[in-house]
Amino acid sequence: MDFSSLFAYSWATRRLRDETDIQRAARHLYLLRNCFASLVRNPVYHRNVIQPPSFNLESLPELIEKAHKRLERVQLECAPYEEILRRFDRPTTLFYLDPPYWGRKLYRHNFSEADFEKLAERLVNVRGKFILSLNDVPEVRALFASFHIEQVELHYTSQKAAGRRYKEVVITNFRR
Repeated sequence: MDFSSLFAYSWATRRLRDETDIQRAARHLYLLRNCFASLVRNPVYHRNVIQPPSFNLESLPELIEKAHKRLERVQLECAPYEEILRRFDRPTTLFYLDPPYWGRKLYRHNFSEADFEKLAERLVNVRGKFILSLNDVPEVRALFASFHIEQVELHYTSQKAAGRRYKEVVITNFRR
């Protein structure tokens, strides 16, 4: 690892309590743009002598401007889904729910079968609209059968072997 990579790694992975919101956002953006699969908790950096780095500081203002325009009427929250649904559920709200995959232990906070059952029960009474995305497995289809389920195929940008497509389901309480 060369000096600049070593410096960048130590800067990006440190946790300083006195950082400003801007400093934390800059560090997080750096990690998202430079870690394989945006693995912020356990970053895997790549180096390549054939192609330039994937993080181009000159494109940063344009990236921030595009994100600003796309998100200017969006409210992002970080809280348990039960709290979000309780606080913001009204007929004009659209919720996007992206829980951990069924049966996979990939996250810091994984869901048990009971957690998914509780989510399905709660979504029955949502006054707003919701979009829920999950891996396409029979258990998910059975548990959320009372809603509209659409299968989608996609490729994950973080997969080890390029080209493989994966099936997921998009579950809604409305028809598109």
